[in-house]
Amino acid sequence: MDSGIFKAYDIRGIVPDQIDAEVAFRIGTGFAQSEILRTGANVVVGHDPRLSSEELFGALADGLTACGMNVVDVGLCTTPMLYFAVNILDAAGGVMITASHNPKEYNGFKLVREKAIPIGSDSGLRSIQQEATSGSPKKHGPCGRTSAVDIRERYVDFFAQRFPRERVSTRLVCDTGNGAVGPILAAVLADRAIAYTPLFFEPDGRFPNHAANPLEDRNLEALRKEIRTRPGAVGAAFDGDGDRVCFVDENGSVVRGDLVTALLGARMLALHGPSRVLYDLRSSRIVPEVLAASGGQPIKTRVGHAFVKALLRQHQALFAGELSYHFYFRDFFYCESGIYALLEMLSLLEESEASLAELVAPLLRYAHSGEINFRIEDKEPAMEETEKRYSAGTVSQLDGLSVDFPEWWFNLRPSNTEPFLRLNVEANSNPVMEEKVAEISGILSRYGGRCP
Repeated sequence: MDSGIFKAYDIRGIVPDQIDAEVAFRIGTGFAQSEILRTGANVVVGHDPRLSSEELFGALADGLTACGMNVVDVGLCTTPMLYFAVNILDAAGGVMITASHNPKEYNGFKLVREKAIPIGSDSGLRSIQQEATSGSPKKHGPCGRTSAVDIRERYVDFFAQRFPRERVSTRLVCDTGNGAVGPILAAVLADRAIAYTPLFFEPDGRFPNHAANPLEDRNLEALRKEIRTRPGAVGAAFDGDGDRVCFVDENGSVVRGDLVTALLGARMLALHGPSRVLYDLRSSRIVPEVLAASGGQPIKTRVGHAFVKALLRQHQALFAGELSYHFYFRDFFYCESGIYALLEMLSLLEESEASLAELVAPLLRYAHSGEINFRIEDKEPAMEETEKRYSAGTVSQLDGLSVDFPEWWFNLRPSNTEPFLRLNVEANSNPVMEEKVAEISGILSRYGGRCP
């Protein structure tokens, strides 16, 4: 088994070179034998529409049941649906078979314990890896069984209970990129009587129209084209497994995830009263400013869903958002949901009677570079030189290297899965931001750093 498939937050690799049925079987046995699943014998398993997902499901289920676990098959679903199922079915844990936004040749596994608490490299994934690679599975009494459960009706009803069925005047265009989101989003929007224009709602593991990755601007071209034909329309683009959503305003401009965090956080504080709200350290300074002005207690967190969710539970926070379009809700089991975020955004637009661009405009107080990737194999020396160069600022190592100055700040952090350093810079003015990006880029170039 290729140890490189075990990432910080999940298991992911190319099929069949790195992940095949044998690997899936061993991951099933490793999960069952890792002693993480302590609260029962039922494990919920779902999958996205990738061409390899059903074969991997069969092998994973065989591994789990061989070690005495019962598999609850929820079929084709989104990752948030998997989290929902683990909670409402009171399962011992769950596995989502998906490679999220990765290209079609990839697949993988997101694992959770009871209450959909994530399992990462520091919270059990290493022990699963050890069990999966240790040899033949050990029998744990009689074999378990696999049974199918349809949770779609309960999932639609979950949103019906939280969002009133009322007229939505906002013109909406949704692109689900042929991922897992289309069918369930269609059901939720139909139940709420929300009119919309669908793009690529049919699940298709070949992803024939574009990759289901809204982080890449080229994947938003079809959405922008449709928005141009519908003046005033707002766009929403989902990734392949539905745990993130990217918003595009009526002018075709992408709304950064940190600005969405500010908008939705302020709205939810107005509805629920003072509470803690989390934002990731790549976010603009405007985010904590808006949250504090709205009566919230902003808390900065490191990047990654496992870390965000742990802090959400620790603080019993109302909401959290990341620059990468993950939005987390206390009322969704402290998990992320692209559909929940979309319904909150539609409610905000209706209540404010303003366009999305008008809501975002006051938040553009600072010049933010967005995330810039540099391909660097030997990351540590590059980060050490960068820290030495800017040691006069306030230095933090919460996640990578963050340095704050009165007029600007930056964060430089290594990717957990790829040979990249990821840079975010923000300044009080665009010329200063561009100057600092150029300075840091010059340092990284001495280590081979280049934008891919």
